[in-house]
Amino acid sequence: MDDILQTLLMNLTFQGAFSTMPPKLMMRKFDMTIIRPLCLVHEKDLIRMGEIRNFRKQVKNCPYEARTNRSNMKEVLRKLEEMNPEAHYSLWGSISNIQEELLPEK
Repeated sequence: MDDILQTLLMNLTFQGAFSTMPPKLMMRKFDMTIIRPLCLVHEKDLIRMGEIRNFRKQVKNCPYEARTNRSNMKEVLRKLEEMNPEAHYSLWGSISNIQEELLPEK
């Protein structure tokens, strides 16, 4: 869920588009389908499950991992949750609750 919401915020902020990653994406250029089976699960819940099961943390070698647009949006989501603990669910609901009659005309 977190990746999808971070992508939504990045697309709104940097591309001016209301879009994100679908749970199932059929690639056009390749004979491949990407399936995100855990797209309804919060990252913190996945981290907790990994701790309970004693999974080893993935070692990341990318020198730019710390400061990316995605990490910035992760921080934005954290701040939104400080203001509203239900922010994740409100943003998630907005993806399928577009009220076009309340938007400016094209």
